[in-house]
Amino acid sequence: MTIRIFLSMLVAGLFLSFASVSGVSALNSDDFVTAPSIKKQRYIKKRVKRKTVKNHKIRKTSKKRTSLRLEKTSRLRAKKRVIRYKRNGKKVTRASLSLNSIKNARHAKLTSRGRMSVAKDTRRKTVRSFGSRVSYKYRPGTVVLSNYTRRLYYVVRPGKVITYPIATPRPDEVWSGSTKITKKKLNPDWYPTPAMREKNPDLPEKVAGGSSANPFGKRALYLGSSLYRIHGTNRPGSIGKSASGGCYRMRNGDIAKLWRMVRSGTPVVVLTRKKI
Repeated sequence: MTIRIFLSMLVAGLFLSFASVSGVSALNSDDFVTAPSIKKQRYIKKRVKRKTVKNHKIRKTSKKRTSLRLEKTSRLRAKKRVIRYKRNGKKVTRASLSLNSIKNARHAKLTSRGRMSVAKDTRRKTVRSFGSRVSYKYRPGTVVLSNYTRRLYYVVRPGKVITYPIATPRPDEVWSGSTKITKKKLNPDWYPTPAMREKNPDLPEKVAGGSSANPFGKRALYLGSSLYRIHGTNRPGSIGKSASGGCYRMRNGDIAKLWRMVRSGTPVVVLTRKKI
């Protein structure tokens, strides 16, 4: 009886040990089967994490650049150009000057810090407003010479003019009126007038066209039957001044452009007044 019990216990123990060994081996086999997939999952997780960090850095950098750009733009917009003047010996800013005082203060004295004079600023506005009035008063294709603004205006259409700086006649030689272009000439000869020869007897009787000493430059537009011309110049430094003896000078490049736009018979108006 005792031997039977012993044998049954021995068989049961062997059975249990066998079952446990088979269970462990099965678990290990499952683990070994899933190991590659676990490694792959870990690799994917690391890659995703690395990509996220990289994207975050890029986003952060771009955000920083954008903020810096916006800050710079706002700083530039907020920065106001302050021009300082002297009025009655006291420094004042342009903001404190009224609009009328700015227009009237043509000869305001600038301090050493100032960069732009009131005279230049108001002159620019005057040239623009004068050109606008000219464009509406005269018909397209008209050439308007202004002794006041020292500009030539070519009317293209109402509201649009092409303008060039010119040298106007000296105060004692200024004239005004209406005429037309009667002739266009390349490399014109220059003949000093009797009045010029009286003032300066050393002047030659004639200067050939194309010469560097020719005051007419390379092109000339003859005005009516008078001795006056719209012409180029060999003295470009005189443009914008009252320097001629009755003619109107232009830079050689500017008169070459005007030459292509006008023709014989084009009306020309010469003005001396401020308002038209």
